[in-house]
Amino acid sequence: MKKHSFLQKSPLAYLVVPLVFAVITLAVLAGVAKVTVTPYLALASWFFDNNQVSTEPQDLFDQATDLMSTDQQDSIPLSSITYPSEGDRYGRITIEGTTVDAPLYYGDNNAILNEGAGTYKDDTRVGIPGEGKTILIAGHNNTFFNDLQSVEVGDVVTIETHYGTYTYTVERCEVYDYQDTSSYDFTRTDENLILYTCYPFDALGFTPDRYFVYASYTSGPVLDAAQ
Repeated sequence: MKKHSFLQKSPLAYLVVPLVFAVITLAVLAGVAKVTVTPYLALASWFFDNNQVSTEPQDLFDQATDLMSTDQQDSIPLSSITYPSEGDRYGRITIEGTTVDAPLYYGDNNAILNEGAGTYKDDTRVGIPGEGKTILIAGHNNTFFNDLQSVEVGDVVTIETHYGTYTYTVERCEVYDYQDTSSYDFTRTDENLILYTCYPFDALGFTPDRYFVYASYTSGPVLDAAQ
């Protein structure tokens, strides 16, 4: 008996077979395209998402200069101020009897410290002036905080912020190794200020010692978290 091929038995096969091969080909191409294109799509998505949520650092202090009242309040609702984000300039720090006069930023990475003094932010137990916590501020020894060496007990440190002016009285100065955690106490529940820089003051590059200035709160509006 003579055998007939599938094509001979069904003329419709002339249409079906090419379609089947076309579908298979498209499926293979789609799979290859997915593997190849997916990383680029993910990268593009990351780029656009980050550009949408990220914002440029703000100069809160400069923006608020003409809005700050000379009649300071004793208490300010925390919710009423713009809490700084990393990189924001929110104040200015000066110390009487010294040449220390630096813009104050939120955060203390190297880029920030090249622009001024930086406020440590990576612990919930530290804060900004008025929060009733330890305030830890760093500055480079060969620029903004070089004249910490002239600070004496009793000197007044003034921090002007975009929401009020604060003063602190220097109690002592100490030198500690940079790994010595006894140089600060984040568990304190009273507002206190710690300034520090690399030591010796004329050192260039890495040095294992830090010079600390400790000061107690004297005046400034309380940031009321309950309001």
